[in-house]
Amino acid sequence: MHSPIAWPLWPGCAILVGVLLLVPRKIWPLLILAAFSGFVLYDLQAGVKISSITGLILADTIEVLTAALGISYSFRGLPRLNSLKALAQYSLFAVIVAPVSAASVGALALQGEYWNNWRISYFSEALALLTLTPAIVGWAGHNFALAKKSHGYILKPAMLFVALSLLGYITLTTSRTSNWPAALYSIVPLLLWSALRFGSVGVCTSMIVVTLFSVWGAVHGRGPFIAADPLQHVLSLQVFLLLAAAPFMVLAAVVEERKQTEEALRDLSGRLIHSQEEERCRLARELHDDFNQRLAMLAFDLETAAEEMKHALGDTGNKMHDLWNEACEIGADLHSLSHQLHSSTLESLGLVPGISSFCTEFTDHQGIAVSFAHEDVPRSIAPDVALCLFRIVQDALRNVKRHGCCSSAQVRIENVNSAIHLRISDEGVGFNENDPSRHAGLGIRSMEERLRLVGGRFEIRTRPMEGTHIDAWVPLKSTLTERNREAGSVPARLRG
Repeated sequence: MHSPIAWPLWPGCAILVGVLLLVPRKIWPLLILAAFSGFVLYDLQAGVKISSITGLILADTIEVLTAALGISYSFRGLPRLNSLKALAQYSLFAVIVAPVSAASVGALALQGEYWNNWRISYFSEALALLTLTPAIVGWAGHNFALAKKSHGYILKPAMLFVALSLLGYITLTTSRTSNWPAALYSIVPLLLWSALRFGSVGVCTSMIVVTLFSVWGAVHGRGPFIAADPLQHVLSLQVFLLLAAAPFMVLAAVVEERKQTEEALRDLSGRLIHSQEEERCRLARELHDDFNQRLAMLAFDLETAAEEMKHALGDTGNKMHDLWNEACEIGADLHSLSHQLHSSTLESLGLVPGISSFCTEFTDHQGIAVSFAHEDVPRSIAPDVALCLFRIVQDALRNVKRHGCCSSAQVRIENVNSAIHLRISDEGVGFNENDPSRHAGLGIRSMEERLRLVGGRFEIRTRPMEGTHIDAWVPLKSTLTERNREAGSVPARLRG
């Protein structure tokens, strides 16, 4: 708020608010006292009267405490402007209440017409609190995360910063006339990029760059914000910066809110698959440990009774023997169903034996000859990846049985370029890939979602009367636990 006519963006209070939000509240008085001492020294060197300094410090105190306390109580911690609601809560204190209160008091301490001082003071403080404070908080939050990112990830914001700096310098500082305001539109694509790719922190950082070049150009009589009346060019510069920052902050909040919604839906989908696997495991154990054992005892009793009645009762004994055969068949079917729900072979021996065992059982029970081949598949595949690929084989072969109208299928799994490649092929009737109704089934959606959870990708190629080919790729190093640590959005590990 100090010397607003000479310096249209005084960032001192905004920086202080950002620092206060990052530190424990018990050391706020020390930081405020140190910062205000610096403000007083700056004003004394600038020749500001003691009475004006007193009014400005009072205004700064109101602004800092209103913004810092209001934001901290509203967010119960660091503000994250990742939704429209969060941005509205932050703006209530940082863009409306705190700047209005400070400008109303501080304008009285400055020379000149009150409302001119009020407008310039308000826009200065509102712009600084809207951009600089969230940037400080965001930088602090991203400090440790950026250290763990790859060079490619860091290169993108660096490219944005360089491009914005170069364009800002050309647009805002090189011209000595103000007759080319249309050139300001050239920075809009970069601000859009920052909002869509880097969120509110990206927008704040980009606006700080734009503000620095704008202010430097205006102070040195360059760029589009120069006019004969100093008050007019200060006001036009401030309005431009505030109106440029506000819509892109809203856009960033909308984008981040949508990303959160998508992540929540993906997380829900993963949790549903996780629950499905737990239920499959429970049902498999129930079938194996309870019903299958009871049916085996029933079959044993029927066999004993059939042998005892065979010679004494003739046909009745033969019927008892037929009942025993039926009980044995039901027991075999229950065992197969239990294995489909939860493959003990997959769990104990690994992916290749698990798929091989299932293909053999599928051939025996469904009458479709399934040939299985594998090449260079490591034994130490993550359980989540192994379960994912096993379920894809199951779903794909069931689709062959239901819709393929063919007598054979091929399953191949191999290690290609440090990735597991799974292919299931048949020469059946196929279907039209462009028909959305054929992709709306749970089978294909389940395959896609399972692969997404383990960092893989899915592709299906088919044409009417030309068969179907399903391909799945999963990186060898991909595990759910690693992604859970990196993204924080993947549900607990799926269990078979």
